[in-house]
Amino acid sequence: MKSIRYSILPILAGAGFLGSGCGPSNQFQPPPPPQVTVAPPEIRDITIFQSFPGHLEAVEQVEIRARVRGYLEQVAFDDGARVEKDQVLFIIEQAPYEAALKSAEAKLAQAHASQSLAESALERKKRAFANQAVSELDVLSAEADLEAAGAAVQAGEAAVQQAQLDLSYATITAPISGRIARHYVSEGNLVGGADATLLTLLVSEDPVYCYFNMDERSLMRLQKAVEEKGETTSPPVSRIPPVRLELADGSVYGETGVVDFVDTAVDASTGTLTLRARFPNPGNTLVAGMFGKVLFPVSLPGAMLVPELSVQRDMVGAYVLTVDGEGTVESAYVELGPRYEDLRVIRSGLDATAPVIVKGLQRARPGIKVQTGSGAKGEGN
Repeated sequence: MKSIRYSILPILAGAGFLGSGCGPSNQFQPPPPPQVTVAPPEIRDITIFQSFPGHLEAVEQVEIRARVRGYLEQVAFDDGARVEKDQVLFIIEQAPYEAALKSAEAKLAQAHASQSLAESALERKKRAFANQAVSELDVLSAEADLEAAGAAVQAGEAAVQQAQLDLSYATITAPISGRIARHYVSEGNLVGGADATLLTLLVSEDPVYCYFNMDERSLMRLQKAVEEKGETTSPPVSRIPPVRLELADGSVYGETGVVDFVDTAVDASTGTLTLRARFPNPGNTLVAGMFGKVLFPVSLPGAMLVPELSVQRDMVGAYVLTVDGEGTVESAYVELGPRYEDLRVIRSGLDATAPVIVKGLQRARPGIKVQTGSGAKGEGN
């Protein structure tokens, strides 16, 4: 019985092999086309900002110097504090100038006395000359003495004024309101004289200036924009639109500024023109010496926009992937414009109705078939 069992097994195995060979053969099934999301370019009016690097300067900046010679007696402010106009800043020793003023006043009084005496002498000689008691030469001499006395009075008055000025210069006050730097000279030091010792620096805070340079091409665009508003002079600052300021950390300053100065000529060495914008600074956020970018608004009516993430680049240039009517991916090389939020302006190279791949870019390449679906722009890859 065992031998019969063993002989049947090879037969059954062979029958199974023959049975499997008689079925249909396996065939390769290609994968379905990848799924991508497409959307036509967006056409709308936008306003972008063209940036120009610049630096901030104070509207008013004053060097505080000692105008008279003497020892510095008092520094009357805290370094870096805000001071008001006419606030006392420094006091130079005043005793020598007070004494000089008193001396000048005394000499003036003496000159007045001499003038009065000369007037009386002239009157007496005129009466005596009328009685033939003195000669005409004596009268002329008395008149000359009176004129000399009058000149002495004028000189005395000038000396008093100069002494008063010197005394006033010994007390140094703030010519403007603003923030003051540290004091450069400590109390007890000799200041003034021929070198007019620099004591500190005072700058205004509100508003501030931002100086920047504009290239010739941008200047011509600005001139055209100004002329379109009906102004023919080149270029009137009153017609330049308000500008913004981008700070070093990338944030945009909250206050808008106005361009209040345009230089008279383009610098031939750089091909740029210097302009100045004035920004209000109520919170003293802006500090002289800071760098920033002046943002000029530029209107782009009917701009063609695609998501920034849909723009790709190779050695030829920038391009976007589109899908034709048969579902085939094509590449369209484009001329890029400025960025606008998360979109990119397309200047040329793309049809306004072309379905641009905005999602699934990693699965698409030129020449392959894809399945398309519509979706919101900028959803990603």
